[in-house]
Amino acid sequence: MNCVPCNRPGTVGAILLVCFLNLSASQHEHQWTIQGSYSILPTEPLEIGHERQLLMDNHVVEDVRALRRKVQQPEKHPSNPLFSTGTKDLNPDTTVTYVSVLRDPDGGLYRLWDSSSVLVEIPTPPGFYWLSRARYYESRDGLRWTAPKLGLVEVDGSKANNVFKGADKISFDSVGVIRTPPKWRDQGQFLMIYNQGPAGRDPHPELIAGGQELRVAFSDDGFHWTDQKENPIFRGQSDTANNLTYNAERGVVMYYRRPPINAGEIRRIAYSESTDLLTWSQPEHVVVPDELDPYSLYCMPVVRYQGIYLGFLHMFYLRPPFQREGEVEKKLKIDVQLAWSRDGRTWERHPERPIFLETGPAGSYDEGRVYVAKGLVEHEDRVDLYYTGHESLHISRDVRAGDGHICLASLRRDGFVSLEAADQGSMLTRPIRHPGGRLRINARTEPGGSVRVAVRRGDGEHDGLRLKEWSGDRCRPFSGDSTNHTVAWEGSADPTSLKDQAIRLEFHLEKAELFSFWFE
Repeated sequence: MNCVPCNRPGTVGAILLVCFLNLSASQHEHQWTIQGSYSILPTEPLEIGHERQLLMDNHVVEDVRALRRKVQQPEKHPSNPLFSTGTKDLNPDTTVTYVSVLRDPDGGLYRLWDSSSVLVEIPTPPGFYWLSRARYYESRDGLRWTAPKLGLVEVDGSKANNVFKGADKISFDSVGVIRTPPKWRDQGQFLMIYNQGPAGRDPHPELIAGGQELRVAFSDDGFHWTDQKENPIFRGQSDTANNLTYNAERGVVMYYRRPPINAGEIRRIAYSESTDLLTWSQPEHVVVPDELDPYSLYCMPVVRYQGIYLGFLHMFYLRPPFQREGEVEKKLKIDVQLAWSRDGRTWERHPERPIFLETGPAGSYDEGRVYVAKGLVEHEDRVDLYYTGHESLHISRDVRAGDGHICLASLRRDGFVSLEAADQGSMLTRPIRHPGGRLRINARTEPGGSVRVAVRRGDGEHDGLRLKEWSGDRCRPFSGDSTNHTVAWEGSADPTSLKDQAIRLEFHLEKAELFSFWFE
């Protein structure tokens, strides 16, 4: 293109603007790329395979423009509570706190394990203590639950109950159950960690750590359990939602608990790991409160979901400040934030610390406390999570029979965190290796909104170069709400031809939310 000089005063700026606007598409496209150098090493592309890519961190995200991360809140089921303590046929105990839920791999039976407690009054000195035991339940649909009569533990003169661990003078608390990792599968289909100790108010100085022990056990059916002979794995206090998660990449079992007293305040999140379930690393802090948090972090059940570890971080408002601006009074309440990690040890949270699962309004079944269960149940278009709701506050003597409620909440599939454009914005991925297959997205738009995708090269000196066949202008815009939409481009562009190449994806959002993407 030739620009003709002009001697008229005041026309230089206009001439430069015309010259810029008349740059060829090719020139404009290349103006910010790095070109012509033989010494630029290509970035090693991420190997994402066909796993869904969640967007709460920067693992696959290079840059965002005019987008905000939004932590979604699950929707509480209208049938809540599904069942409560104080129910004769299910659980006649006073309250229930820690729960694990699994669904059989064939999509059949739901199984639920809880730690429930009965309030025992004592006359001298006047007061009470908690006697805890472990119970087992089943369901065909995840909503209607039964309590099998196991015939294992005598309670009030009868074994016709669903208690699988219990005794008159020993508490079995903080039960956490997972599927046994493959390397230990010959010992049973299920692996449990639990807290065992003498029931009562008085300390037991004659016993190591007052008699409190953390133990592991195995089961094939979910209710006949065999303790590991090398128990206990720890002695000492961790009366919280103790839970195990298997890290297959490293071949270790990750254990989340309270830190021991030598690490300071116990209401923090501590981590220990083992390669053999026998030798464990010293528990160390992995999540501690900062200026935006309440004083106490009560517990954090952890699950693996689509290549990322999700932590349900329970916030206990024990000491001031009990609320932030605009929040209701939270003194002695417990609600839940969301945390995430790629390795199970280094954790991130949204900088504004939004609540993920919140206590209900005054007068509701969960107005005092909510505890998210260990375990997610995945469906085609949603994820179910169970939780216990409580009317009473923590450290409260106003506890009545039936104060613990088993409840259900649901999110859309991959719907934990979204990238949201109130108007228009974009997200560019890091270089990824195209694994083959068509691009899919999980997204929703407002009326008049859309999602488009462009493909760029991601290799060396060509990194960032737009590929015309897969430009944003040629992408068929998506509008609506779908957890599984196939992205397509006009013309003969065949995305399968990009297999094994290093590419970047550029998402353009207008009044839209993007939850995840993947290749089918």
